[in-house]
Parts: sequence; structure tokens; C-alpha cells
Amino acid sequence: MLLSPPLLKKLDALSLQAKRAFTGASKGEKRSTKRGSSVEFADFRSYNMGDDIRRIDWNAYGRFEKFYLKMFLEEEDLDITLLIDASLSMQFGAPVSKLLAAQQMAAAIGYVGLTNFDRVGAAVFDSGIRAWFPPTRGRGAAGQLFNFLEKQEPGGNADFTAVMKRVAAQARRSGIAVVISDFLLPEGYETGLKTLAARGFEVTAIQILDRRELEPDIVGDLKLVDVETGVAREVSVSDTLLKTYKRTVDNYCANLRAFCLRYNMNYLLVANDTPIDLTMLRLLRSVGLTK
Repeated sequence: MLLSPPLLKKLDALSLQAKRAFTGASKGEKRSTKRGSSVEFADFRSYNMGDDIRRIDWNAYGRFEKFYLKMFLEEEDLDITLLIDASLSMQFGAPVSKLLAAQQMAAAIGYVGLTNFDRVGAAVFDSGIRAWFPPTRGRGAAGQLFNFLEKQEPGGNADFTAVMKRVAAQARRSGIAVVISDFLLPEGYETGLKTLAARGFEVTAIQILDRRELEPDIVGDLKLVDVETGVAREVSVSDTLLKTYKRTVDNYCANLRAFCLRYNMNYLLVANDTPIDLTMLRLLRSVGLTK
């Protein structure tokens, strides 16, 4: 089971939040860009013949002797799109693989969205989109989402740019897009993330790395094999080389974070040994995705 019952109970107290309003598909609990009849005031407009007289602001009429209507923001559901990297590099990790950590993260975020009547969809990808979970509402769909995520296995090489372009092209509406990956992408992440943002998505990038990728402690003569390409290289790992590697990884993650901040995206780096309850209850709140 991806999430324990005690954690699910804690998640019931959370909700997802967007930095701006989006147009939803049906009534929910989030602000929309449409004008409707919710309790949150948006603007005034002049009365036109045939308008509902119950929405006339009589206080404004008393001041200006003209009819004005009150306009309100409709409250609609928020679209949440979970994008999970299941390429071969995600199979690495202990005590849990990076993919399992990503599955748990996606399950937790999806559960929070479903319990708050948001519309949650998911896509698992490597070189293409391997599987879709169609946008769904309601707590009752949580089990279906969990089953969908649990059955995914690592495989293939990631083609991040092509996948993000397909997601953007096929999206009927924008909303929050949560990309969960190690972001160890030879072609880079910039174009893919920009594509989502250009489509109107509010992007959260969650980078999951194994603790040994962040803080390696191996030394000696080794043969390293790229799990996705099969390319092998023999190296002699010394303390000096480890320090150089550590600086390189730190710089890579810092550049990804800086890129996200520059384009108004959320960014979170999580080691795969971080307990999922800590990630959900504290870390995601710290970047503003949950409240």
C-alpha cells in the first residue's frame, strides 16, 4: 500500500492551492476566472436590459443614480495534473527506489486534491506517455489512483521535452502541473518546463534523488554503467573526485531551483529516504503548494 491509513487521516486536513485563479470544469472550492454568483466579490458592471434585478447594488444606485450589478467569482474545481517520471534511472535507490518515492508523493498529492473536490489526472512517462489516469473528482476515486500508480514499473529512457509538449498540446484546461522526476535529463529540463508554463500551467517541480546520489561515500576502482543507455565507464573514485562530484550535483540542483524561481515555478528537492509524511505536511507547505 502506497500510503498508510494514519497518513491518509493527516492528509485530510490539507488542501492544494494555486497562486492564481483558473477556469474549472464544475463547482468546487477554488476561485475561478469566470464571473458567477459565489460569495467572493469581483467587480461591478452597468445594468443591461434583461439582467437579473436581484443582483443590482442598491447602495451604488443611491450614490450614483445608475444601476450597477455586482459580479462575483465562481468557485470551481482546480485541475491537478500529476506527471511521474518512470524511466530506468528512477529504479535506483534504497531503502525505497526513486520511483516508489515518486509514486507515494503523487498518491498523497492526488489524494489531497480528490478529497477537496479538485479534478486530478496523472500521466506516467519515459520516452513517451506510458499510461494515463483520466481527470477524476471525488474521494471515491482515490483507490483507483493508487492502483494506477502502484502498477507502474521503471523502464525506457526519458524524453522529457517531447512528453511535456504532448501534455501541453492535449490539455483541455490548465491548472497545477506537478512534475515528479530525478531531472537527470541529458537533453535538459528547460524546454519541457517552459512548455507547460506557456500553456498556462502553474508548475511545481519535485526532484527526487537517492541519498547516495546526493552524498556518495564509495571509493576505489569502479565500473559505472548508465542504466538508461548501457554506456559503461571505468573510474577511480578518490576523495578529491567525490568532492568534485558533490559540487557538480549541488550546482545542478541549484540551477534547477534558480530556473524554477525565475519562471515563477515551485521547486522542491527531496531525498528518497525522506518520510512521506514529512514531505507532505511540511516540505510542500514550505513552497506553497499545500495549506
